[in-house]
Amino acid sequence: MIRFLASAVVATAFAFPAFADAPKPLPEFTAGLLGKPQILLPTVPVTGTVILFADKDGWTADETALASDLQKSGAIVVGVDTTAMYAGLEADKEDECIYLVADIEDLSHQIQRALGTPNYHSPIIAGVGTAGALTLAIAAQTPDATFGHSVAVDPTLAIPLKKPLCTDAPRQATADGSIYGLAEGDLTNPVDVLYTTAAPKDGRDHVTALQGQGFGIKAKDVTEGAFPALKSRLTRLLAPKPDTDNPLADLPLVELPAPAQHGSMAIIYSGDGGWRDLDKSIGDAFQKQGVPTIGVDSLRYFWSRKTPEQTSADLARIIDYYTEKWGIDHVVLVGYSFGADVLPSAYRLLPPDEQSQVSEVSLLGLSDQVDYVISVGAFLGTNSGDGETLPDIKTMKPSLIQCFYGEEEDDSLCPKLEGTGVELIKTTGGHHFDGDYDGLARRILDGLNRRLSGAVEPVADR
Repeated sequence: MIRFLASAVVATAFAFPAFADAPKPLPEFTAGLLGKPQILLPTVPVTGTVILFADKDGWTADETALASDLQKSGAIVVGVDTTAMYAGLEADKEDECIYLVADIEDLSHQIQRALGTPNYHSPIIAGVGTAGALTLAIAAQTPDATFGHSVAVDPTLAIPLKKPLCTDAPRQATADGSIYGLAEGDLTNPVDVLYTTAAPKDGRDHVTALQGQGFGIKAKDVTEGAFPALKSRLTRLLAPKPDTDNPLADLPLVELPAPAQHGSMAIIYSGDGGWRDLDKSIGDAFQKQGVPTIGVDSLRYFWSRKTPEQTSADLARIIDYYTEKWGIDHVVLVGYSFGADVLPSAYRLLPPDEQSQVSEVSLLGLSDQVDYVISVGAFLGTNSGDGETLPDIKTMKPSLIQCFYGEEEDDSLCPKLEGTGVELIKTTGGHHFDGDYDGLARRILDGLNRRLSGAVEPVADR
């Protein structure tokens, strides 16, 4: 069993950001497996979030100074005393393995929501020495679109934790802990390794071996000491990004270009967890099939509340820009869960020209309620919603719509559309469709091809 939340709560340091209208107390935060970390909040506009793990000696003056400097520059800093954390993890007999990622991400959501940050800042994971090794080990269990960067300085070969992490990556038990490789596939976020003159040879050799296996780790030697080097790298990562000529640079988009073999492109709105798992897998499948795709990261786009009108206007911008850039005539709109719920109103409010370019709307995991902001309640399934999805669906041409639902789902709107002319597709499993993402992509493209050929009647596919 993996425990995603624990009962530990932590208070904050400097809990009254100067950029708020008026100081107000912040809630205690649930830190879960991280124990009782120090949380430093900036008194200037937030530039990012850093999860700083302490080395083997615990939270020392070096970590304190670094955290303070980062805080002053605008970073939210979560400082984790790994010695205390490891002791708690080893003593816990409930879980067979340790999944730190969920509690790190959840704590990041809690803090940034409490601060009211206008944009969501994906956490940067960082550490020196044994904490550098832990940073690399966490990368072995991290899904896509979760963390912004990982920075390890002078990583040791092993982490001093005997209890295994929850990961498919290779693990070798040692007398004092564990050595981790990385899980198969591409890294889910950029990983930097910095070597000072004090870097342990076995740790360096381990990283070199991982690079030799094809993992895109960027490693370099530095002349600074470990903590100054880490500060320099984090400062660069937290610095404002330069302006760009891309007119859609304000939107959190994932671009998956491909030679358009079907004269069509896809725009996929992700679930509230961001661009990962189902959304990413379907986008990758589309790209391989010659359907260039744009992914809209709903976690980041809807981190600040949007109106239906703003959502639709941004969708129109995406359609206009990429149909021209890629020479596309037809668009398929795909939404999963949170993303499925926002699409009906977004489509309804599109200008006629952009509406006419949409050849199919595929709704996966559709509910009867729509939200226009991500909240902690959304992750816990306790939101009441900003409105209903059905009225907007009723304004759409039924033959345009596919509605996918798992046979184990009990809150899908799809069954209520029986007999309306909407193409209903029932699959095995529940809200994640038993993980058959390639099958979902195939059915979406099959439906698109039928609609483009004029065979618009729904096809029984249950």
